[in-house]
Amino acid sequence: MTYKVSMNKFLIFLFLFCASSFSVSEEIKILEVIDGDTVLAEFKGEKVRIRLSEIDAPELNQPFGKSAKLCLAELIDNNEYLEFNFANFDRYGRSLGWIMKNEKNLNYEMIKEGCAWVYDRYVVNKSIYSFQKSAQLKKLGLWKQDDPIKPWVWRRNN
Repeated sequence: MTYKVSMNKFLIFLFLFCASSFSVSEEIKILEVIDGDTVLAEFKGEKVRIRLSEIDAPELNQPFGKSAKLCLAELIDNNEYLEFNFANFDRYGRSLGWIMKNEKNLNYEMIKEGCAWVYDRYVVNKSIYSFQKSAQLKKLGLWKQDDPIKPWVWRRNN
């Protein structure tokens, strides 16, 4: 019983410490683009996996998956340092939030370029649906496909 209380206190402390480490906006160094919605970054000397909030890019083994990864890499464009707006942690321990480059939200740029879906389940800013609709109408990126499969449907079926 004592162990559980101590472990719970430790986990709460760890969460608060990590959450407070990312203030409103922190500078990060991108080390690697893992896929269309995840990067490996360095923050204060530590490696951190970052999952881009509000979007879901095709999986690497899914049609357009490798293109989505390339799209994110091109948006980052070898900029070593970018801004990160931390929101929370996901169930896999990744930091969730928005990556900013010259005051542009790269999460939203992925939607505008047709390289990712709006992740309905986790939407914060409903105006991003207009970015997706515009990309669909212009047949950008994944919207060139006849019947693109949403990543969350792909994961469930594969």
